[in-house]
Amino acid sequence: MKILCVQGYANKEILLGVRPENFHNDPVFIDVSKDTKITVKVDVAELMGAETMVYSQISGQDFVARVDAGTEVKPGQQLTLALDMNKAHCFDVETERRIPHRNSIMHS
Repeated sequence: MKILCVQGYANKEILLGVRPENFHNDPVFIDVSKDTKITVKVDVAELMGAETMVYSQISGQDFVARVDAGTEVKPGQQLTLALDMNKAHCFDVETERRIPHRNSIMHS
């Protein structure tokens, strides 16, 4: 994200915040989002009616992804997801404050 470099975060540690609904396992979304594609091992899959909550880890960090209930997901299985970076939030590790993205900067 170029905007992070512009704001002085080049080579600095940041936290990435992604809500469960902003992980996608739809093949079309994954195909057009190759830069945000990840493959994870499913720890827990919890069917919740119209959706399944998938619990896993990325680099030792726990996360939850919400996928369509029609997706067959089982613990131990590998699952490919893509993140919707348009809806992601970045946080300054030192201050724990959200780093404003492009739209916030242009309107401030």
